[in-house]
Amino acid sequence: MNTDEEEIAKETVDAIEKIVGISPGYRRVHAKGISFNAVFEPSGMASSLTTASHLQKEKTSVIVRFSHTFSSPERYEALVPIKGMAVHFLLPNNQFTVLTMVNVPVFITKTPEAFINLLKVMSKDSLTGRVKFEKLRKSFEWSTIPKVLLSLKPVASFSTETYHALHTYYLIGSNGEKQAVRFKWVPIINESLEKSSLKHGDLEKEIATKLDKMPIRFRLILQLATSEDPIEDPSVEWPDERQTIDAGLLTLKEVIADGAEDLVFDPTVVTEGIECSEDPVLQFRSSVYKESALRRHGERKKLYPDE
Repeated sequence: MNTDEEEIAKETVDAIEKIVGISPGYRRVHAKGISFNAVFEPSGMASSLTTASHLQKEKTSVIVRFSHTFSSPERYEALVPIKGMAVHFLLPNNQFTVLTMVNVPVFITKTPEAFINLLKVMSKDSLTGRVKFEKLRKSFEWSTIPKVLLSLKPVASFSTETYHALHTYYLIGSNGEKQAVRFKWVPIINESLEKSSLKHGDLEKEIATKLDKMPIRFRLILQLATSEDPIEDPSVEWPDERQTIDAGLLTLKEVIADGAEDLVFDPTVVTEGIECSEDPVLQFRSSVYKESALRRHGERKKLYPDE
């Protein structure tokens, strides 16, 4: 990060902390979650579009983390139905790449500036909740938010949600050609087995218990852009009729005891054969993740000096 990026990232994390509070040693958002060792088996159907090793033919070991949006590990997660799914692909030669996703199809603002302005409004103690909501409703730069909020529903299981990467990436083929794509994980649901007796709000226990009884799998779907689709605007969905590719199958294996808490799921960490788009929010998120991780890891060293 350059100096300007560092300052903006610090300002952003400061505002997030003011709005949602701080749980020392935990992620600034998505503090509570559960992680799994898993395996990704590529279909090979994307291999003509990219040289990325994990999208060819060989299986890849991965780490998967499902999470809640809250900043506190103690909060009742059913209050906010936005859930996260981060996937850390373990590639040859100690390399890795990351897909960081949520169960809504768009980011809530078009630009980093609009997001920062949103945080400033939400962090103002002088404004009532009603006034803040009216500002959201009336502002053009936040026009995506009411639609997203209205689409949210209680989540019964991490394993039955569809997760979206929000941003556009480029697949780079062996000939150097680029194809803009968006990624999503689509669950494979067996209706005859999908009968959970656990109530909403204990999603970690629900998915861990389910894995003992049935396979939990997701398909990686790539949506291919045309020249008509906005590449740099994560607040706009692409039409459903765009071509898609089933790039492979993700299968959860077992729970990771330490929760993979040391990992930073930075959405800009890509590998050869994949490039980040020019989406300014994507680059902005990376600097904020780094600042959040710096604070979290520093706190953890003080709390757990013997680790």
